Amino acid sequence: MAFLHLGILYAQGIGTEQNEILAHYFIKKAIDMGCKEAKEYVLMEYESGKKDFAKEIKSIIEDKDYITKETTAKIRAKVEKERKAKNYGNLSKISKNLSLLYPNFNLNRAIDDILNSRDTIDADILYATCTSNNEAEIYVEQQEKLLQQLFAPANRISINDRGINSELLSHDESELAQCLVNFTESYRIICNRYYVPPENIFTMDTLNFFPYIKVTDLTLLRQQGLRCLLSVKDIEPAIQNNYLNNLRNDKILLDICEQIKDQDMQLFLISFVELNIDIEALGITSLQLLSAYRSCNLVPHVEFLNAFVNRLTKAGIKHNLPQYTTENLPPINL
Repeated sequence: MAFLHLGILYAQGIGTEQNEILAHYFIKKAIDMGCKEAKEYVLMEYESGKKDFAKEIKSIIEDKDYITKETTAKIRAKVEKERKAKNYGNLSKISKNLSLLYPNFNLNRAIDDILNSRDTIDADILYATCTSNNEAEIYVEQQEKLLQQLFAPANRISINDRGINSELLSHDESELAQCLVNFTESYRIICNRYYVPPENIFTMDTLNFFPYIKVTDLTLLRQQGLRCLLSVKDIEPAIQNNYLNNLRNDKILLDICEQIKDQDMQLFLISFVELNIDIEALGITSLQLLSAYRSCNLVPHVEFLNAFVNRLTKAGIKHNLPQYTTENLPPINL
């Protein structure tokens, strides 16, 4: 504990000048000695946004004088920990450096693993890097727990047509809802026309939008979207030749879509891009709420919940939810 306290003093500049190097040294020493509180402190620093996992990894990798087999192995161990925790957003952030850590990655093998539901490193890397922006898919369990607690009073509200009442949806939820209609309909048409066994995917009838879309469901929806794309990859040559090689660049993907004559396939591929953008927008919101909570800032939670209460009132839904302040928020315990 003494080393942890020293590290925090240097990290925050309490009673001394702020010194990140000494802070890192003492906190790491505390962790090496088995200090549970030190591990929790580092986790909280990442979750609150005070520390950036990707920035730390990049700074080490880009220091050519520092990179050795030993340091590469240590970096890979950190990245593996994130991969096994399904923090795909952190892998996405270091996508340009993954080839150094996983030189044996093979795209075709990854596609085959995903289509056959094999849990492998290749499958995880492709999934983590299959969109241009996937930075919010970290600490998903904590995000989910926070939303569950914030919306606990709203779960007692009984309404009809819970899943598709558009008046109750936020802007980002509405965007996702429309995109999901386009994506699932175009995918259904393509599968029927080319006799492709369809993959399971959420629809407007199966994805619960009230009182909020679960973070875990958003993660699953992104996985389902990729599986759908891979399931029809042999139908359109542009998918094999160009699309799959440019999943990190939305502009290139949309340019490829413009060259496809099949309107249903074009709509499907455009919707794939939009689906991931809309999922990320919702993910960013919940991650920002988690970061605010870790920073002891409850104002964003008040604004977030009041926007939901106002949508309920505008839609004519009977409820007894108040206008929230920092004093009457539902209890949060993470």
